[in-house]
Order: sequence, then structure tokens, then C-alpha cells
Amino acid sequence: MSVYFVLYRPEKVHTSDTSKLIDMLTGQQTSLAGAPLESCTQAVSAIRVKKHPVHKDHIILLDTPGFDDTFKSDFQILQMISDWLVEIYKKKARLTGILYLHRITDNRMAGSPHRNLRMFGDLCGDKAARNVVLVTTMWDKLRSRDIGDRRQEELERNFWNPMIKNGATTTQFENTVQAAWEIIDNVIIRRNEGVALLLQEEIVDLKLRLEETKAGREVYATLQALQSKQKETLEQLANRAATEDDKKIAAELHEELRNLQKELEKTFKEMQKLHIPLGRKVAMFFNRKTKAKRKKLAPAPA
Repeated sequence: MSVYFVLYRPEKVHTSDTSKLIDMLTGQQTSLAGAPLESCTQAVSAIRVKKHPVHKDHIILLDTPGFDDTFKSDFQILQMISDWLVEIYKKKARLTGILYLHRITDNRMAGSPHRNLRMFGDLCGDKAARNVVLVTTMWDKLRSRDIGDRRQEELERNFWNPMIKNGATTTQFENTVQAAWEIIDNVIIRRNEGVALLLQEEIVDLKLRLEETKAGREVYATLQALQSKQKETLEQLANRAATEDDKKIAAELHEELRNLQKELEKTFKEMQKLHIPLGRKVAMFFNRKTKAKRKKLAPAPA
């Protein structure tokens, strides 16, 4: 029986972190290591660990593409991850561990890191949290160990606390083969049963479309916020361009306006893909109510 681990890296800059961990677990160098500037993993990669003295050939690592990709939208990345997860779920495979990698060198959780953490939570759900390991990486790059300890404490207290309350654990990856295997072994010892992610249950069991899942709705909410910000910036630039006397500066502002208008159109198109029609929302609502009623009225065992 195979044991599946998902290595979830929230952003493209996490590529080298994941690759180091995979290299140490497999004993071979992947083509992903050392490429932090653009997202190298364009699809979910399945890597089987071979000839392990204890686990033999049973461990399979699923390396997910990072969000904030250079060439793909967040929804496209979510679609790729979803396709893989749904495929293995239909084959009755369950996930023994989900590793969330976070660089301890990052001193802020604002913007993308915080948004991607919410996305991760929506993808996993509360039930799967017990199989989640929140892994901090790049400890060897810190000037002071105390700085890392303070950041780890802040992460656990202010950002990771909901998942920890639902059973998730935390650990530090010290960039050694021993440390890499300790993470895997501890999960196997602690959780010998696999778990289904919320996204898998929503799509396969509840028959939801990807845009209707909790993770899909998070992507839509992010696009709404981005669209609002783009419109505000567009209005400000238009006002500046209209009142600018310097022709050169005015021309530069108009060029910025054209570029931003293209970005706004791109955002709008992405939102259209994720929009749920009113009729579908009503059908989803009554479908859930019916399922809940059936569950409530099910006869008690004799």
C-alpha cells in the first residue's frame, strides 16, 4: 500500500525549499533545485521514494505548483492541483501527510503569504488538519537563531493557531537528510491512516464544480479585491493624466493607464470563469439542505 505525502509550497519562491527536501528524501538531485525566480513546477509532480530500508517503495511525494506563478493564474494552479487530488481520491488513495513549507527568513505575513495560507486552509479543511505538518525552512540562512524562534512563535500564535487547534503539528527543517526523514517518519508514526482533503470531498462526494468549492471561492474573493484596487488605481492615474501639463509625464501616465486597463480586463476574464450563476447557487443551497435533512432523519440502528 502506497503512502502519499503532499508537499505544498504556497508561492513560486518556495521551489528550492521543496526541491531540497525532495532531493534528500529520494537521494537524487531534481531539476527544480536552485531556481527561485520563476516557477519551475508547471504541474503536480509525483515522485516515488525507492529502496528505503523501512518503507521500501511505498512513499510517494506529490509536489504541487506554487501559487503566484509567473505564467499561470491562481485558478489554473488550483485546477492542476485539484485534478491530481481528485484522481487519487477516486482511486481510494488517501493522504498520510500534507507538508506546508514556510521560509523562516520571511519577516512578514502580509499580502500573498497570508492569502496563500488561507487558500491552504480552505483546500484542506478542518478534518484533514490532523495530518498537516507546518514546516519552517531556511533556518541556516538566519543571522540569529533567536530571530527564527521569535518568528516561529509568532506564526504559531497568530497565523497557524486555527490549524494547530485542529490537530496540525509544526516542525523545523534543518536542511539535512536526517531532518527530512524525521518529518516523514513522525507523520507515519503519528498518523497511520490517510485522510481526505475538503477539496476532494467537495468535488467527488458533493459533486461541486471547482469554482464552487471553498478554495475556489477564496480565489474569486481575491480577484474581487484585486479588481477593486485596480479600478481605484486606474481612476487616480486618469485624474493625474488629465491634469498633467508636462507632455512627457502625461504620455508616461497614459502608457501606465493602458497597461493597467489590460490587467483589469485580465482580472475580469478570470472572475467570469469563477462566477456562479444565481440559479446554480439556489440549486446548491437546496441540495445541501436536502442532504442535511436525509442525514438527520436516517433511522437509528436496531
